[in-house]
Amino acid sequence: MNTNTKLSSFAIILISMFLLAMQNSPRTKFPSLTAETLAGNKITLPDAVKGKKAFLVIAFERKAQSQADAWYEVYAKQFQGEGYVFYELPMISSMWKWLSGFIDSGMRSGVPSYKHNNVATYYGPLDEYIKAFGVKDRSLVYVFTLNEQGEIVGRTNGGVEPGKIIQLK
Repeated sequence: MNTNTKLSSFAIILISMFLLAMQNSPRTKFPSLTAETLAGNKITLPDAVKGKKAFLVIAFERKAQSQADAWYEVYAKQFQGEGYVFYELPMISSMWKWLSGFIDSGMRSGVPSYKHNNVATYYGPLDEYIKAFGVKDRSLVYVFTLNEQGEIVGRTNGGVEPGKIIQLK
């Protein structure tokens, strides 16, 4: 066996060990988050999707809406048929809670009615979620896929790109 063959075999063994370790590594549970859908239903994630796979799009700023819309299209074309449920979660600071009726009314009029059960607004402290989601730039969306146990199995942020879709699957 020559040196190149030994190195190739060694590399294959290392890659295999890495992949096996990744499969067996503990997954992070999605943090508990209670929000109200535009249809008026209160949900608590990840409990609301327990037993189902979930595709979640989280936005901290209004200017991220075009990114959220693009990710919804990815969900509809590539994930919905695979049994995923979808939620878009606008994250709004608790200081705006007193205007929640006005804000939600505006969102209801701007969001197609078929999405009202799937857009759930969170009003409350943001720091815990910013840390948990690894938010570095609030102008980006943060996208997660969860398994049936509410564990994060894929994550990305920003606009849609083919490599990011692979990360989520």
